[in-house]
Amino acid sequence: MEKLPKIRLAEIILESSPTPFWNILKQIGVDEATGILPRWYQDHRQFKIDDPWEYAPLSNYKRMIEEAGFKLTVIEDNPPMEKIIYGLPGKEEQLENVAKLIENMGKLKIPIWCYNWMGTNWIRTKTAIRGRGGALTSGFDEEDLRDAPPPKLGRIDKVTLWKNLRNFLEFILPIAEDANVRLAIHPDDPPLDEVRGVGRIMNSVEAFDRLIEEFPSEYNGITLDHSIFSLITDDLISVVRHFLEKKRIFFVHFREVIGSKNRFEEVFIDEGITRQFEEMREYIKHEFYGPFRVDHTPTLLGDTMQLSMPGYSMLGRIHAIGYIQGLFRAAAESLNYEK
Repeated sequence: MEKLPKIRLAEIILESSPTPFWNILKQIGVDEATGILPRWYQDHRQFKIDDPWEYAPLSNYKRMIEEAGFKLTVIEDNPPMEKIIYGLPGKEEQLENVAKLIENMGKLKIPIWCYNWMGTNWIRTKTAIRGRGGALTSGFDEEDLRDAPPPKLGRIDKVTLWKNLRNFLEFILPIAEDANVRLAIHPDDPPLDEVRGVGRIMNSVEAFDRLIEEFPSEYNGITLDHSIFSLITDDLISVVRHFLEKKRIFFVHFREVIGSKNRFEEVFIDEGITRQFEEMREYIKHEFYGPFRVDHTPTLLGDTMQLSMPGYSMLGRIHAIGYIQGLFRAAAESLNYEK
């Protein structure tokens, strides 16, 4: 029997300096980190000498993460890209900034960039739903936006979004290949065809197949978010297998929602309706051990680490990490790996 593999967990780091939560992550077995771009200022004047995607701040950020005991594996953040996505004047400068980010990630050996192609970013219409035991959680309901006008950049259709994505990848993929940085696009959240007059295109299995077929580079791949894919397919196990066979899953968000793509609620990971054990077996069968991270967990009573972004509190993430670790080990042992 083969030796039991170890799951690679790259939990997201949102703080500007080490906190006790970082120590807890190390204590519970998290060795890698998903990072953001450093946005903090040196003092109250808020003067900056570099943009966050420049080499110096990114290098200092990576050093801080590594000194805390983590390997910085993923950047799940980006310079402003709305003009690129919409195809607006000024997109050339934004393209150059993305290129700088990828080049600097390559120099610093940060191997994965997680990005999205949503003109409105991810959306929740409720952030204080009472879930199991009164835990606070978030959700989306299309009806809440029924009378909402288009956002400030206006409407955009799916054809234009595809054209702009194609132009973007034609520009950025050769840079990513030279830098040895893999691009992992995240699905639209929620995966609707349109939100407030803004089209969405990365919202079906067929869309991801199309993207891979049009750009077959081994650096063009997917962030497979389990909750979003569970809203667009009735057979998540087959979808996981499908993209693993294509070797296009670079990063995984392992979380759960209940409902439909039009109306759903974030739930604890053990409340999910997908066949998680079989999904995890597929990852192990294909020798994909990560990076995984948890995402959008409910907030437990007494958690003082709610931050300003619902879904990223401390206690809920600890619960989800332990659950994933147990799930991974059980799946590995079921495949006759040696303890």
